[in-house]
Amino acid sequence: MNNLMIHSCTYEAPATSDRDGNKTYGAPVELQRVRVVMELATVRNNEGEAKNDVGTLYYTPFVSSPQIIPEELARVTWNGHAYTIRKVYPCYTMNGDAVHHYEAALV
Repeated sequence: MNNLMIHSCTYEAPATSDRDGNKTYGAPVELQRVRVVMELATVRNNEGEAKNDVGTLYYTPFVSSPQIIPEELARVTWNGHAYTIRKVYPCYTMNGDAVHHYEAALV
């Protein structure tokens, strides 16, 4: 598993909005031993709304550092480009009692 987690990126947790309604973020944290895969996927929900994901961030709690739980609407900067986490999908171990890794859809 360690040899697949070859990237690092900057993660900024969502905070609040300022008085003008602009999103604000927490202090940047450097995530180590993660994987970022760029891809284009169009996902439609039951209302027909399209979500154009451009990539996926893979974060494994027992390999990646520091220990966080990725949050929706957080900002991820990788290779000089800033992305927003649209959705976080926890993926569980085979017996279903623990999270093996998180997959975060990036837009």
